[in-house]
Amino acid sequence: MKKLFILITIQVMMCYTLFAQVGISTDNSTPDNSAMLDVKSTNKGFLPPRMTHAQMNTIIDPANGLIIYCTDCSNSGNGAMAMFINGSWQIVNPSCLVPLYPEVGFHVPAATQINWNWSTVADATGYKWNSANNYTGAIDMGTTTTMTETNLMCNTVYTRYVWAYNICGNSISVTLNQTTATCMGQPCTDTPTVSYDGQIYNTVQIGAQCWFKENLNIGTRINGNQEQTNNSLIEKYCFLDLESNCNIYGGLYQWNEMMQHLTTAGTQGICPQGWHIPTDAEWTTLTTLLGGESVAGGKMKSSGTIETGTGLWLSPNTGATNESGFTALPGGDHVIVGFYAIGYAGFYWSSSEGGTSVWSRILSSNYNYVSRGGRGKEEGFSVRCLRDL
Repeated sequence: MKKLFILITIQVMMCYTLFAQVGISTDNSTPDNSAMLDVKSTNKGFLPPRMTHAQMNTIIDPANGLIIYCTDCSNSGNGAMAMFINGSWQIVNPSCLVPLYPEVGFHVPAATQINWNWSTVADATGYKWNSANNYTGAIDMGTTTTMTETNLMCNTVYTRYVWAYNICGNSISVTLNQTTATCMGQPCTDTPTVSYDGQIYNTVQIGAQCWFKENLNIGTRINGNQEQTNNSLIEKYCFLDLESNCNIYGGLYQWNEMMQHLTTAGTQGICPQGWHIPTDAEWTTLTTLLGGESVAGGKMKSSGTIETGTGLWLSPNTGATNESGFTALPGGDHVIVGFYAIGYAGFYWSSSEGGTSVWSRILSSNYNYVSRGGRGKEEGFSVRCLRDL
């Protein structure tokens, strides 16, 4: 008899394993083929777990399809069935509707902050916002549909999440994406200043590039009627042979002197260790970032005019906003017969040769653009240093 009981038990267990179905009934009927669990009764019901809306939201990592009875999720104050579907609780009771998710709005980025925006949602009593896809730890925004986040890194992609909610539950999360504005005008994060040959130079971050914010002023001044030669000294010209002009506009250097008589593009030249003379391609990277040569000049030039006592450029200093923080100065030019164009134009060397001449950049008081062209190595131009990558 005992053996027969064991055999019957094993057979029943095998049946459950094979069919993977469970039937609970009062008439001993088999489960429906479509159901894993088939509960049949004519006088009793199925009772799921019962909890409040607050308790429901404390369930850790609920599975899709999880069902509970929410005791306070109805607009009428009564309970309602709730099911977890695709990341949020949905109310089954039609008298209590979970709000739809918000639509993504138009975000407003700056270099170190983003103003996040989303749409209002019918039936929502509030919204939650979070930097992680986690409703439980989200910030309750009340009825506000905007959030300004500060202390961000420039030129960086950020992802955030927002939900609509009411007493019935919350919508699925909506993903917000935005890139902060390009880094411009701020000191380079890890190198705000550089001490070099007894002078302090400020730096400015423009995109991925870190530039000196002032024209280089290093070396021993020689008169404009002399050539800068390959000797043990760094030699410079000062406009009209006045050291005071070098203190304002920086020195003027012939190309070979600036390069320390090397010809390798991107060489250190007369810049400090860890910095170099920008190449033609690196100048192009800068002007492209600023919208192209046709408009980059205004964004690079220091603002104001000599006539109004507000700047160093002669009027009209067209389009000058210095939006980039580059603070280009009109240091003029030196040629063998003398000096010219101070206050009117700023001439800047690159370290890239172009045939018998050298690629340079010129900014003018009369124009908004940056001019790219080849110039002779014997001329004396201003120099900006660019940090090595």
